[in-house]
Formats: sequence, C-alpha cells, structure tokens
Amino acid sequence: MSELTLLGTGTCQVEAERRASSVLIRLDETAILFDCGHGILQRLLEAGVRHDQLQHVVLSHFHPDHISDLISLMHAGAWSQRDPRTSDLHIYGPQGVRDLITGIFQLLGANSFQQPYYQVHIHEITEPRFTIADYPFEFLSLPPAGNHGLRWSWKGKRYAITGDSNFHQEELAFLTDVDMAIIDAGHISDAEISKLAAKTQARHIICSHLYRDLHQPTLQQIAEQQGYRGTIQIGSDLLTFPL
Repeated sequence: MSELTLLGTGTCQVEAERRASSVLIRLDETAILFDCGHGILQRLLEAGVRHDQLQHVVLSHFHPDHISDLISLMHAGAWSQRDPRTSDLHIYGPQGVRDLITGIFQLLGANSFQQPYYQVHIHEITEPRFTIADYPFEFLSLPPAGNHGLRWSWKGKRYAITGDSNFHQEELAFLTDVDMAIIDAGHISDAEISKLAAKTQARHIICSHLYRDLHQPTLQQIAEQQGYRGTIQIGSDLLTFPL
C-alpha cells in the first residue's frame, strides 16, 4: 500500500477539527512522517500506524507546531507498556537537528526517550538529496524561516510538501510541474495561493497549515483566470490520497 495522508492541517492554534502540521507518507511497507506537531500521535493511530511502527521522521524546521509531538513519540516508544518500541527510530532534519535531539535528551534524561534494545539515529541533512530506506528524496531550503521542503518521485509522478514557507522564487522552483503539492497556505494570501498555482502549474495543490478558512471556488477561479490548468483543494485532517 502506497498513500499519502494529511495527519494534521492546522497550526499553533488549538482547534477541535485540526491538529498541527504533519503528513504521513507510505511507500510500500515504509512509513515516513513529515513533521510532528501537537496531536499527531493520536492522528497517526487513527490512520492505522502505531507509534512504535514508525521508523522515520523528517523535520522541515524547528517551530514547535512542527516538532512538539516528537517528544511524545520518543517517550511512548521508551515507556509504553502496551506498544513499546523494538525497532530503531531515524530522525532527519536540517542543520541543528542533532543539537535539538541531544538537547532534549540532556534536559529530560536520555532514558526517558530511548531503551538499550533499540537506537535513535539522528541524520543531519546537509545536501539537497538523501535517502530513506533506499528511497531517494530531495530536501530543499525554502526561506526565510529555516524551513525545508520534501520532494520525491513515485511511479512516474512527482510529489512535494512545503512545510512553512512564503511566496518566493525558491518555492516556485520547488513546486513547478509537480503532480501533487501539499502547501503551507497559512503564511501566504489568497491571491498568492492562486498565483502560486498558476506560475508552477502543479497539477493538484492541497492547501494545509491553515490559519484561516479558505474558499476553494474563489481560489480556483482566480488561478484559472491566470492560466492555471490544475485543481486546488482545501486539506483536512486524515484526508488520504493513493500514490
């Protein structure tokens, strides 16, 4: 089974219907979590993946609404009496991720987050390309907040997730001609969302990281007036797409 699930489409705002930022990528038997904001472990379970079954977490940047449940993930793995972790956990991120994880260990105690029968591996990504379980990915800088987007190809199609970002040339290049893009729609205006769609021609754009309500027909209409030929969709928690 290969699919993509929006676990959390919210932000730092605490809302009943949305958890913070996270996308679950399943490529055959490999599950990869992109960002891990608050409330995501519960959503992960609702999507059919226990915390101890997850082996790969990619962090786009270090804002709390993108990383806060990472502490709960590691703690549950080490101390859960029902589903303790028995396999290694790999955490990937930009420069500084090693300091982040080791700092958490030092502050709260390493034995709170790791047991002797598995390891927590920290991968600081310093090149634009890296692999997870032999699957190739691109990890590209999308300024100005230290954010990185994740892009990959699967069965002849290209996919991209932005995390936090803004409207700029790096984002336009990142999303150009991808088949499916999950974009941060909370930090850009409605006009910029439509303009982003028209300029990149990403064939299917899902708006996530939502600080405000968006009106899909208006976004679609404005984008089409600028020459957009694809589809804009408003994301919701647990929305799933086959890959």
